[in-house]
Amino acid sequence: MKKRRKLRFKYIPLRKIDISQSNVRRANIDEDIDELAASIAEIGIQQPVVVFEKNSRFELIIGQRRYLASKEARLREIPAVITTIKNQTEAIIKSFSENIHRLKLDYRDKMNVATDLLNKLGSVQAVADALGLKEQTIRQYLGYAGVPEEIKVLVSKRKISAQTATNIARNITDEKKAVAIAKKVVETPRGDPRRAIIAIAKEYPRESVQKIERLAKKQKFRRITVHLTPKVSGALEVACQDFSSEPEDIAKNALEEWLADQGFLT
Repeated sequence: MKKRRKLRFKYIPLRKIDISQSNVRRANIDEDIDELAASIAEIGIQQPVVVFEKNSRFELIIGQRRYLASKEARLREIPAVITTIKNQTEAIIKSFSENIHRLKLDYRDKMNVATDLLNKLGSVQAVADALGLKEQTIRQYLGYAGVPEEIKVLVSKRKISAQTATNIARNITDEKKAVAIAKKVVETPRGDPRRAIIAIAKEYPRESVQKIERLAKKQKFRRITVHLTPKVSGALEVACQDFSSEPEDIAKNALEEWLADQGFLT
C-alpha cells in the first residue's frame, strides 16, 4: 500500500507565490479572467489552489487562473493546499490531470505536455498510464511524434506522407495493427480509398487487415457541403498548418467528437 502524502492547508500571500514552469496551462489563460475576478471579489475563492514549497517560496501547479484573478481582484492572500513534489515530471502530471477537467485545456498545451512527458518517460504507453488516458488519446496529442517507428520508415522512404502516417496513428490504437494498416495503405490508391481503409480500421479494430480492406472497398462516402464564414475558414487554414492535416480530416474529427460527446456516436 502506497503511503499517502500529508497535505497542508493555509492562506498564502500572493507575493510569495510563483507560477511553476510545470503548470501546463499556457494558452487562453486570460479568457474570462475579469468575470472570475469579479466573482472572487464578491464571494471569495471556493476552491484552493495547489502549490509546493521551493526556496522559501511557493510554486503554483494548479489554479493559475484563480491566482491571476485574485491578483486582479487585489486580494492579499489566497487559500492553498501545500503538497510535496518529487520532481518536475510529477508536477506536470498533477497539473495536467487537474486542468484537463476544468476550463477546456488548449490543444497546444496538451501537445506540449504529451511531448514533454514522452521525452521523460520514454514511451506512449507510459505517458498514457501516467495521465490516466488512453494510448490513442496520447497519440492524438503527440501528432507525428506519436507515430510508430515502422510507419516513420515508410514516410522516410516516401511511401506515405507524414500526414497520413499521423492520421493512422491517431485513429488506430493497436501499434501492430497500425503498422499493418499503414503497409496496406501504401498499396492503395490515394484519396478516398486510403481514407476508407483508415476509417474502417478505426471502426472495426478487431477485424483482420484483409477484412478491413474488403469492407473499405464497399464503403460509400456521404459528402456534405458546409459554407464557412471568412473567420471560420481562416481558423481552419491555421489549424491545417499547425496540425499538418487536411481540412476534410479536421472537419471529420470535429464532427465525430461532437457526435460522441452528444451520445449519438457509440
